[in-house]
Amino acid sequence: MPSVTIHVRVPFVDVDSSMRIHFTAMFRYMEVAEHELMRSLGFEYATSLKSYAFPRVHLECDFQGAIRYDDELDVTARIEWVGTSSWTVAFAAYPPGSASSDAPTLATGRMTIVSMDPATEHATPLPDELRRVLLGSEG
Repeated sequence: MPSVTIHVRVPFVDVDSSMRIHFTAMFRYMEVAEHELMRSLGFEYATSLKSYAFPRVHLECDFQGAIRYDDELDVTARIEWVGTSSWTVAFAAYPPGSASSDAPTLATGRMTIVSMDPATEHATPLPDELRRVLLGSEG
């Protein structure tokens, strides 16, 4: 299934008094990676499917290693699951260039996104064209 990797350097504003990443920062990095994934699929949230809303209904993140101020990370986002009205994106953060090596995974997470009709605020089936690209199908 589709995936992308972004590169991040942890800024001072994203750490706590111990100089380790504040947990909320990882959710922002995950969101940046998710938006880049959607851009790579041709579905930029800012310009695509404006008659739908896509709220996040579940977020999780587990830290397996220390992430500190000024560390560099590669954050990979990949489509993990596609349902009728929602999809899940899985994330992993690694030291740069080490996703395929024996270097430790520093954090993993998931985000579930629902296709919603903004007028009714109820879940609606994924648009066919979005569902196709999320599943990695062409045309």
